[in-house]
Amino acid sequence: MPTAPLQRVLSIWRSLTPNRRVAAVITVIYALAAGFEAAGLRVPGIGLLRFLFSWALFIWFLMLFGWIRSHLLWSLRNRLMVAYVFIAVVPILLLLAMAAISASILYAQLGSYVLTEEVNRTLGRLKDLAESLAAVPGNPGSAESTAINSSSAAKLALDLPGLEIRAGAGEDLLPEAGQGGDRSFAGLVQRGDQLWMRAVACHAVGGRDRVVMVTVPVAPELLDSFSLELGLIRWDLVRRELPAERGKAGIRITVGSGLDTWSYIPVRGISSRRRVLPPKAHWLDQEIIGYSNLEAVDLSAPAGHRERLPVFASFYARPSRLNRVLFSSLGDLSSLPFVILMTAGALFLAIEVGALITGAVMTRTITRSVDQLYKATQRVKAGDFSHRIREVREDQLGSLAASFNEMTVSVARSIEEQRERERLQNELAIAREVQNQLFPRTIPRVPGFHLVASCRAARVVSGDYYDFISLGADELAIIVADIAGKGISAALLMANLQAALRSQLLDGVQVASTAGVVARLNRQLVATAPEDRFATMFLAIYNAQSRLLRYTNAGHLPPLCVTDSGVTQLEVGGTIVGMFPNCEYEEGSVTLEPGSVLAAYSDGITEPENAYGEQFGRQRLIEVLQRSRSQKPEEVLTAVLGAVDQWAGTPEQADDMTVVIAAVQ
Repeated sequence: MPTAPLQRVLSIWRSLTPNRRVAAVITVIYALAAGFEAAGLRVPGIGLLRFLFSWALFIWFLMLFGWIRSHLLWSLRNRLMVAYVFIAVVPILLLLAMAAISASILYAQLGSYVLTEEVNRTLGRLKDLAESLAAVPGNPGSAESTAINSSSAAKLALDLPGLEIRAGAGEDLLPEAGQGGDRSFAGLVQRGDQLWMRAVACHAVGGRDRVVMVTVPVAPELLDSFSLELGLIRWDLVRRELPAERGKAGIRITVGSGLDTWSYIPVRGISSRRRVLPPKAHWLDQEIIGYSNLEAVDLSAPAGHRERLPVFASFYARPSRLNRVLFSSLGDLSSLPFVILMTAGALFLAIEVGALITGAVMTRTITRSVDQLYKATQRVKAGDFSHRIREVREDQLGSLAASFNEMTVSVARSIEEQRERERLQNELAIAREVQNQLFPRTIPRVPGFHLVASCRAARVVSGDYYDFISLGADELAIIVADIAGKGISAALLMANLQAALRSQLLDGVQVASTAGVVARLNRQLVATAPEDRFATMFLAIYNAQSRLLRYTNAGHLPPLCVTDSGVTQLEVGGTIVGMFPNCEYEEGSVTLEPGSVLAAYSDGITEPENAYGEQFGRQRLIEVLQRSRSQKPEEVLTAVLGAVDQWAGTPEQADDMTVVIAAVQ
């Protein structure tokens, strides 16, 4: 006998759906594999297991969600509280998240602005130095010029390490100008994995162009000297991807979109060394990562074909430090906007909490009334219709309680009416059983002739009728009829029709003419049936020796005879029976070749409509018969009914459905 824990596990296992069973097996296998991997053992296929385990987690999440929905949210109070959370709390959280994202983007852009301004300020200083040196009178190599150079460089070298001043260099960076014109350049230049901040100035001195180049290498020491408002700073250098390198493995950076897309390969990163991110001023003062895109002139290309390469700069910052830049014009009051924002946020939060408490109180009032209604329904469910709810509130809930009290009175009255309807349903069920006895219990056998039939009532009882009457060892009568209307009245006329027909077609009696039988039946129904009741009818007699089918069609839908050569409709006969007393009918005949299929049916087969109001129709019935003609008659019958049901798309029938299938072998 299994132990109690094992029984519990087996019980849980039986309650799981197939998907959850697979998820459980995957979870156990992955747990074992993770344990082996943690122990240092190599587990083959661990990647596939992780993927399958993620699918299993999704299945467990759906299971947990369903459990929460069916248990925790069963109570109306819990549902309303969850609704309040989604209506009041979630939007506030989303707004706060949006504010945080917006603030992060704003401060990242502000930090990028600070970094860009610091670069521009440094380049401006280098440009001013280059222009001042280029404008000094005298030759570049004179003692006076050298003294000025040394003095100016000493001032800048204090915070620009690696400063270098060269006379007569850098003219290839200057823009084109007329002879003797003043020209200048200030920007970043790159050669391979080296980057410099460079300024070049050209002045006409004494009728000659004087060019001075001032250069500072971009190194960790330079980045350490930048603005104190930023933390760690890093610049990444790249080069243009060569055609021969395309498609090869490696890290690439793609810039642009469409036809203007360029791919670059990182070559070097330059990071500051002594810069430290300041500590948080408060709990909202979180670390922010920002990015900026600078440009450098590529010196490795010829002077006339140089391009600009991107320099990707990244940095860390604190909002409190960037606020000093943003609100620098306020001086000592730079923290005032932040205080105002926090005060407004605290006020809004207090209002939100008050609204949530108010909602909870209103929820309790509503759910108390609902709880009383629930308990009252349980009393009614137990059969106590005398229970009443106290009407203490003059609002919609009080009106609901009054309506419930009135409902219990109506329910008690409805129960009596329901019992009466059940009695009538029982009588209808008995009538259905009696009618079922009217249909042939067994199908007479005739050599080489196989019959199957089906009658599905639209209501409890049917107005359609089919019958098979043996007329000897080699002859068989086939009858299909459709009584006007549905329900009890049609069923009664159907019984009358069967009795009258069987009185004429006794077993073993040779029938001279089907037309004569239908004519006598018509006169009998006119004399006995109500004036507004009539029937369509198809009567056929098949002889197995000659394979001749004699028939009379009295206003019925023409049966279909499907053979290799085509489809024949059996239309010979006359008008409906039971309406006109002196009607004349004709007899038709057709020889059924081996392999032929005969299908007789009522209008319940061809008239069902699809969602667009199109009827199934005779042509679709013919197509079904042609497709399934080579199958057994039972399979042909199933194919016809299945095609009609699929076309209608609803289990509800608008009319009785009767089909008789005969196959000649």
